[in-house]
Amino acid sequence: MENGFAFLVEKEEMWAKMLLQVLNDHGIPCTARAVFGAGLTIRAGVRERLRIYVPEEFLPQASELTNELFSDRACDSPEKTD
Repeated sequence: MENGFAFLVEKEEMWAKMLLQVLNDHGIPCTARAVFGAGLTIRAGVRERLRIYVPEEFLPQASELTNELFSDRACDSPEKTD
């Protein structure tokens, strides 16, 4: 991404929005881009995913927050069918 932003993570929209809020709450500038777009999500019925970017100088702090939030969660794991 341009302007010194670095890729942080890609998550399903719900989790990505939560992460964006946490980053903002910690004073970390961030932005997100849709992976599929509205047309594909409507026609194919897939869940939208967002790619989150932060300025390069905030990447270590943002990565740490991301790891803390999602380390014990199965946010993007396929559903288990036992």
